[in-house]
Amino acid sequence: MIVKDILWRAREDYLDDAVLPYLWKDETLLAHLNTIVDEWCRETGCLRDWTTPAICKILILSNQHTYPMDPRITEIHKGYLDHGAPLVLPKDDGWLDENIPTWRRDVGNVAFLLPDYGKNFFRVIRYPSLNLGYWSGAFAFTALSQTIAHTIGTTEGNFSTLLQVANQIVISGTTLNGTAAVPKIFTIASVSTNSFTVSEAVTDEVVASTGIIQKVIDTLWLTVSRLSLLPLTSESQSPEIRSDYHPYLIHGICREAWGKQDSQTFDKEKSKEQRSLFEARKKQARAERDWLRYSEKTMKPHPGAL
Repeated sequence: MIVKDILWRAREDYLDDAVLPYLWKDETLLAHLNTIVDEWCRETGCLRDWTTPAICKILILSNQHTYPMDPRITEIHKGYLDHGAPLVLPKDDGWLDENIPTWRRDVGNVAFLLPDYGKNFFRVIRYPSLNLGYWSGAFAFTALSQTIAHTIGTTEGNFSTLLQVANQIVISGTTLNGTAAVPKIFTIASVSTNSFTVSEAVTDEVVASTGIIQKVIDTLWLTVSRLSLLPLTSESQSPEIRSDYHPYLIHGICREAWGKQDSQTFDKEKSKEQRSLFEARKKQARAERDWLRYSEKTMKPHPGAL
């Protein structure tokens, strides 16, 4: 169903609001629909994703253990590394304290994840050491030759011992070539002791002391439950969840509509009734999710059943 059909069904079937002038504006019901879709996704976990790069792809960097988590993620189920351990599972700090007491300072291959859903970040346990490719300090960027180099008189860190052609690096701490808030990714084209060139364009800049260059050690692909990628803004769009769930969203819209504190629209009992119907549909969706996701466990023969 598209947005137009969902809102019309809400007006005609439950709100008794199918004749102009409407008690509820289209914009109001659309806002309710977005709220309800997010609630549905958050409480049913029905949108499972492991392929969307903007949400699931994390570059694991030298000397970094904490990474931002897309705010649309509601739960991390597991992760896979391109080159490291085949499976990386989320754990809480209690489990880590009991099983890996030194997890806060351990370096090495990534083994576990510690999500913080309240602050939208996660920590990897363990994390790659700085010796695998981490440089900080003063650097010069030359646009014409696409070169990044230690500044004149600086010889700290030999690039050629840790970087190879086609390696990726992430640069932050500059003004024009990657900031702390928005780092930039570059691909190594050639490398020498004190400089290297990249395939991407760089901007002329000399960074006095705040530049940070980190080698990409691995790529982590998260398997997550998430909210919709984009909010619904027009009547021709369709919710991202399964189409057979779309009619159930109407109960949530009506719960919100009848619950508005307004002399013409507020109806506590009708809002309560729609809430009960919506909760029942969410419970049904969770059961269907578990049945489908764990069907190899729920559908196999049990001893003594025959």
